[in-house]
Amino acid sequence: MTTPVRQEILHRLEALSKCCPEVRFGQLVANLSYLAKGPTNEAIWDVEDEEFLAAARKHLAERLGKQSSATESALMEFRPYDFDYLNETDIREEIVSPLLRLLNYRSGTENNIIREQSLNYPCAFLGRKKRTDPLLRGRADYICEVRNKVRWVIEAKAPDASLDMDAIEQAWTYANHPEIRAVYFCLTNGREFIVFQTNHGPEAPPIFQCRYEKLEESLGILRNLLGPESIMRDHPTHEVEVGEPIGLGLRSIVRITNGSITYESNTLGIRPLIGLTTSVTEGAVERNAYGQLEAYLETLVPFQSLQKLNQKLGLHTIQVTSEDGVISSDASKPTIFSGESKHILPQGEMALNLNSWSEAPLPMNILVCTKTIASGVLSDHVFCGHFQAILNYMTTGLNIGLKGTFRMHLA
Repeated sequence: MTTPVRQEILHRLEALSKCCPEVRFGQLVANLSYLAKGPTNEAIWDVEDEEFLAAARKHLAERLGKQSSATESALMEFRPYDFDYLNETDIREEIVSPLLRLLNYRSGTENNIIREQSLNYPCAFLGRKKRTDPLLRGRADYICEVRNKVRWVIEAKAPDASLDMDAIEQAWTYANHPEIRAVYFCLTNGREFIVFQTNHGPEAPPIFQCRYEKLEESLGILRNLLGPESIMRDHPTHEVEVGEPIGLGLRSIVRITNGSITYESNTLGIRPLIGLTTSVTEGAVERNAYGQLEAYLETLVPFQSLQKLNQKLGLHTIQVTSEDGVISSDASKPTIFSGESKHILPQGEMALNLNSWSEAPLPMNILVCTKTIASGVLSDHVFCGHFQAILNYMTTGLNIGLKGTFRMHLA
């Protein structure tokens, strides 16, 4: 029978899923476990139902928090408009400017508004536009800047303008401009308000969308997404871009936001490992001092005993290097990463026996050397391909070969 606590957990998860459609469900569960127990690999296994529920309640309250209706009414009146009689200037003055004040942005403050910013574009930058398009200059309607550090932009249109792909691509070029580097870009024609995450690209679905008639009741969600404190909360380490892109559509340092590693075969025929998928929880790709690519990622497997073994072997974190300076998008010339590591399993320590799938004390100190090679290509911010790894248990002479596939989302 489902307990009342679990029933409420399911209810809160449903509400959070509606509130945060951009977050994958598994990621949402992992995040709540970290909120409850701290950012450790054991959190998702150790969290109690009551702790998980408390974290879900707190997170939902933060996402839906609202200011008093009296304060909101004083800053913006959500009166009914006949949009057929309004132009682009009216949309800016009657909707966009009051909304920015409501979100606590003011020109000349630490939550600054930069209006009508002229931007220069190199021809190669406008990759999404037709090559015949002569546009070399642009003008961003609103650039919102939090503490001189993190930015997002708004592009205002007339009510009769369509918020189609051309409009979305135009706003994205403003947000993705090397001198702007906005984390979000928004479009509105008064009738509709939509928000996109810049590093997802212009073809990704919006992370927020509503009609003007629903804007007032959606203010809590909008404030939790675009309010200054929320911007700093979600982007605390945002820094100025200075280097050459890591790959097509990427910056000079990219995050691995999520991903997976699937083991398809092994030389010992260990059945529990065949088809096993390991989650990539975080990571980064950047260049070292020699201009070579270096990748770092952290992983989490669904079995606690195997996760513990991976931690002892140093396999829960993977560090690999490539001779390339840019991640290839050419399937005929994939980028190859490789790396080696050594770890000692001390005598007497409990470790998982992969053949019996049970833990047993180690009879001696065991030196384990691991070699990993991964080959893949970049497509639409996703780096995917194949890998092989060799675990050499030097003390015992045992070798284990592993092969499989991987898929990493880069931002």
